[in-house]
Amino acid sequence: MRDRLLTQHFLQRFLENDLLSPEADSHDAIAMVCGGLLTLGLFLSIMTSMKFAFMPFQSPGRTALLAVGDRMVFVALAMIVMSLVAVMAWDALSLDPRDTAIFGPLPIEHGVIVRAKLRAVGILAGGFALAISSLSSVFHPTLMVAKLPIGIPSALLLMLIHLAVMLAAGLFAFAAVVVLRELLRALLGARFSRVSPILQAVMIVALVTSFLLLPAILNRAGRPESAAARLLPPVWFVGLHEALAGDIVATMPRGALPSRVAVQEDSAAARYRVIATAIRPLGWYAVLAIVSALTLGIALFFWNSRQLPLPLVGKWGRKYRGHGLLTRAVMFTLVRSPATQAGFFFTLECMFRSGPHRVVLAACTAVAISLSTVFLAAASRSATAEVWNVPLYLFSTQTIALTVLLAAFRHMTRLPADIRANRLFRLAWVADSGRFVAGVRRAAVVGIVVPVIVALLPPYLYLLGPRLALMHALSGFVLGAALISLMTYKSRQLPFVASYVPAGDLSTFGPVILVGWMIAVSVFSRIERFALADMQSAAIFWAVLAAATVLPQLAAGHNAQLDLPSAFEMPAQGTTRLDLG
Repeated sequence: MRDRLLTQHFLQRFLENDLLSPEADSHDAIAMVCGGLLTLGLFLSIMTSMKFAFMPFQSPGRTALLAVGDRMVFVALAMIVMSLVAVMAWDALSLDPRDTAIFGPLPIEHGVIVRAKLRAVGILAGGFALAISSLSSVFHPTLMVAKLPIGIPSALLLMLIHLAVMLAAGLFAFAAVVVLRELLRALLGARFSRVSPILQAVMIVALVTSFLLLPAILNRAGRPESAAARLLPPVWFVGLHEALAGDIVATMPRGALPSRVAVQEDSAAARYRVIATAIRPLGWYAVLAIVSALTLGIALFFWNSRQLPLPLVGKWGRKYRGHGLLTRAVMFTLVRSPATQAGFFFTLECMFRSGPHRVVLAACTAVAISLSTVFLAAASRSATAEVWNVPLYLFSTQTIALTVLLAAFRHMTRLPADIRANRLFRLAWVADSGRFVAGVRRAAVVGIVVPVIVALLPPYLYLLGPRLALMHALSGFVLGAALISLMTYKSRQLPFVASYVPAGDLSTFGPVILVGWMIAVSVFSRIERFALADMQSAAIFWAVLAAATVLPQLAAGHNAQLDLPSAFEMPAQGTTRLDLG
């Protein structure tokens, strides 16, 4: 009973978040994620199986050859998703100082706590691996052989093999992340806390980008039997699938085929035999990889859990005044008043050092990188300095990257840095909300808008030429400042302070917002291309964006809402607050 309660507690730690308001339920978000993974498996199964359904004369050789590519997609997807799950739960993959604060004073054996944590991590990995693998294991093998003369036992065997290989690939990817984390933690000791946030952010960007660009990556991966492809773990697990399934599909009777189809069938069957012969021995690599990853991960987990982590000890915060020439230059020019400095530096600290904020920023950065890569690669075939010959999607690339990352910033402002810090803000608050929010806006410009423009400027210089590229960069800068100004217009909660309440029904409004965003980006790109045709229209265009930056703040004036107690905490739904005096 005690072990089960401890395991449930650690599982709830994966689901609960102290940054949420008490009435907010995070289980809805988890249910949406699991439902999305199930839907993704079903969608891919149907999409990859349509070619078999529309094959006039389906034959075993062609089916077996095409199935190899499908399995590569499923295995690579499972590995990326499970790696991403492990990285998202990065800080919760092992015992932390909060566990010490909770369980340290209690009369519970140390080994019981460690085993309960390990069981919770295993349940997390197994649950997500099953969610990404279950539906594809049922539908893809069924639809693949629906028109072939296969018996029920052979069809069920294909389903079980598909499920086993998918689970093994997903658990290997999850365990590999755990091994990397625990190995660095064992080697670096206390210094691991400095490396951990950077490594987590980099891995999130890499994994989300790989997930979004997976079709392009697989198309350029080359032949699965090549020497380079044999080094990739997804190919190992596809080889394991071929070793377990044998020639169940390839050795079926082919029946009577037209002469042209028979020639294609002979060529496909020969090609499949070459691939199968090359990758089936790699199945032993897959078995060795998953056994080694699980064994090493568990061993490192127990090694690092020899004792409970030490509780966090407060330290004096780093002082910005007098700390570096760049910081002094920023304080002297960009943020001069104390309240503006507080908003500016506090925002930058939250964006890059707070775990929840860093995860949001890294994920949206990966989305922006993926979309920009696709659009810029497509535009590289039509590079021109003539504005009317520039494809519209090339102008849209910078706008899309900016809006994606500013949407992430809007979400980050609703996440408190630490819910316990509300009382400190209340004690130190001097009702200078205008200057504080101004510092938040300037931090967003420095931390998000400027890096996006600088990162995209080199490809734009190559594709558009210096003059048009610099004009486009200036348009992006003014657009980013205008969007930030509109996002902070008459905000009712203090950014990065008030407890977070999830948004409304995203399943209903999300598609509407997405379609509206796409239309708005397209319209803005058309206007920008027209405005950049000559310097006079460009100046008018920039003046309008600058007015959209300044006028909302002048019209809002002093935001008295941020000086009320409601600015520091989100009241429960249905609660009436009387702010008297």
